[in-house]
Amino acid sequence: MRTAIMQPYFCPYIGYFQLVASVDLFIFYDDVHYIKGGWINRNKIISGNKEYLFTIPLADASSFKLIKDTGVNWKVKDIPKLLSNIKMSYARAPYFKDVMPIVEDIFSRRQETISQMAIDSVMAFSRYLGIGTQFKVSSQEGYARTDDRLQNLVNILNAEKSDHYINPIGGMELYTKEEFAQHGIKLNFIKGQGSLSIIDVCMSRPVDKIKETISNYTLI
Repeated sequence: MRTAIMQPYFCPYIGYFQLVASVDLFIFYDDVHYIKGGWINRNKIISGNKEYLFTIPLADASSFKLIKDTGVNWKVKDIPKLLSNIKMSYARAPYFKDVMPIVEDIFSRRQETISQMAIDSVMAFSRYLGIGTQFKVSSQEGYARTDDRLQNLVNILNAEKSDHYINPIGGMELYTKEEFAQHGIKLNFIKGQGSLSIIDVCMSRPVDKIKETISNYTLI
C-alpha cells in the first residue's frame, strides 16, 4: 500500500494534490512542530494580474508549538479581507461559481486551529477533483513516537501495514531509499508541478484538465 505523510497546508499548490492522488492513504502529520515562514498557513493567488502571497493569521504561532495546537486568529480583520480579495480577484474566472462556494464553506467553519482549517481545505478540494484517497490525521491515531524523525515515519507506516512511502521531492535532502529499505519499506520521491494555490488552479481550469495535470507526476 502506498502512503504519504505530510503536514497539512491551507489550500496548497497542485503538487500537494499530486502527492495525495499518488497514494492509497494520506496521513496529515499534524502532531509535529509548526514551521514559521513555511506554507502551512500561506500560499499564492493571482490578484491584480500579479502573484499575491496570502497568510491565514495565527494566534501565538511558535515553532515550539505543534501544528495541531496552533490556533487561527479570527479576531483580526485579515481573514474577511482575504475572502473578499479572493472574490474580487476571481469574479470573472471561468469556474468562479463552482469554486467560490467551496472556499466560502472552508472559511465559514471557523476552525480553531490551522491544522483543522488546512485539513478541511485539502479534503474539500480533493472531493471537488474526484480524488478518492483515504485520509487520516496522525494526532488521532496514537502512533508510537520517539525522538528520531525517521523512526517516527517507520512506526506510522508499520502501524498502517504500508510498505511503500511516497515523499515530496524536498525529502531527498532528509531521507535515503537505503534507510527505509532497512525497514522493509520502499521509498520514492514525487516530482510535482505548480506554484500557486489550488484556488487559482480550480478557478481557471476545468476539472478534467486539472485531473490530467494531477496524474502527470514523476516518481524518483
